[in-house]
Amino acid sequence: MLIVIAMVVLGEYTKTRGRFLLTALVLEGYFFCSLGPAWVAERRSESQLSQAALTAAVAALALLLTGIWGTPNSDAFWKSAAIVTILAVVLAYLAVPDVEPGRIAVSFQGKAVSLAAGIACIGIAGGINWPPYWWVFTLAFVVWAGAVLVPPAKYLGRRIRKRFQGR
Repeated sequence: MLIVIAMVVLGEYTKTRGRFLLTALVLEGYFFCSLGPAWVAERRSESQLSQAALTAAVAALALLLTGIWGTPNSDAFWKSAAIVTILAVVLAYLAVPDVEPGRIAVSFQGKAVSLAAGIACIGIAGGINWPPYWWVFTLAFVVWAGAVLVPPAKYLGRRIRKRFQGR
């Protein structure tokens, strides 16, 4: 936030200030991705998924910071950074239900997001530009988003229904 304020007050955007802003955003993402797995590791120390998620988050952070400050101009570097970042985010998402042993194995949301992540990682690594491939990825992502949004929508629907029936 201070970086943005400094840019506004000084009225200029420099490459270094932009890098500081990106660094702040990447650190924010790292801490966000580490929050769930760290919580699970604290409650269930034998969870290997939370350890993998934390490791992937550190690796993604290192790659992204190297990319921001080292400015590698390699397509392979940025593909690797994207794949590791996707894996870190998905592992962080999957680590939270792992607080209860066996819960992740029956999670439809976990299977859908794993499928979408796998498709995305293969597509990025292979440089696949075929539109139907990415339509399948989009479909898998939409199915995951729907699976995540349906339970809260049902809960809110029940609450609203009870409120209106109580009148």
